[in-house]
Amino acid sequence: MRDPARLVDVIAGRIGPQAVFRIAPVDSHVPERAVARSDPTGMPGNWPAWQRPIRLFARPEPLSRVIALMPDQPPRRFEWRGRTYKVVAGDGPERVHGEWWRRDAEVWAVRDYYRVEDEEGGRFWVFRRGDGFEDDTGDLSWWMHGVFG
Repeated sequence: MRDPARLVDVIAGRIGPQAVFRIAPVDSHVPERAVARSDPTGMPGNWPAWQRPIRLFARPEPLSRVIALMPDQPPRRFEWRGRTYKVVAGDGPERVHGEWWRRDAEVWAVRDYYRVEDEEGGRFWVFRRGDGFEDDTGDLSWWMHGVFG
């Protein structure tokens, strides 16, 4: 197998070194903190076995008009970016707690993540803030955090 370093150098010379990178895993419970840019020719670390979307948004986007049975069911319907989605399958929740050792504001933070599929075959990674029982854990708002292939 050929060494990709020369190709990386050529591409970086044309589009800029900051535009060529590899995604590497970072030890974090919070999904948006669990990846970082790294050297494109370096060896990648070990990825967790959890299923994560191909495209993870840097900032989750709010969902509106969500219909879901509480406390542990995925949404059955939601609106995102001006379009309505009807969910036909869902899996979850995967509970993610805030990293209290980083920030005091995350001591009680809870996110319940769901993998959902709509009637057109789109697959999304959505979460609800809060556990549905304690007010301090979140406001029960729904968010889109990524899309699967």
